[in-house]
Amino acid sequence: LATERGCAAEEVQFASDGDTLDDVWEARRGCYIAAMRYRGVKGGDRVFVSDVCVPVSRLAECVAGAEDDCKALGLKCVICAHIADGNFHCLVPHQPEDEPAVHEFEAKIIDRALLCGGTVSGEHGVGIGKVAHSCREHGPAHVAVQQAVKRALDPLG
Repeated sequence: LATERGCAAEEVQFASDGDTLDDVWEARRGCYIAAMRYRGVKGGDRVFVSDVCVPVSRLAECVAGAEDDCKALGLKCVICAHIADGNFHCLVPHQPEDEPAVHEFEAKIIDRALLCGGTVSGEHGVGIGKVAHSCREHGPAHVAVQQAVKRALDPLG
């Protein structure tokens, strides 16, 4: 799919030392600020950040679908990823009146990720915003076990 859309990589580079890796991380951190300023709104936009992780074989399809969803909903999206493992982040600049469309967008990318054999998040932990999606992916019993472990290890929250 990437080749069909003219997006195939011509070169792959690896961060071979600490300075290069620091540069890569700095670029990733810059994605949020870029998204905040992307639409040129004075004072910047709010930025909604979500991620999904899918098998690499389905990655191009999911990224292209996310871009199409954004366009269809009248949103803009900055995609920032550690893409080699199938995980990509969608940063959606918006104003408060756009929030229903933003939440619809998140539901669409999560639905697609699950249909493609992926997961609702490729990150180290899932916040309260994705609990309902985690229940869909793993079932309420699985999430209840995770919550019981959390309460046992951190009774004060």
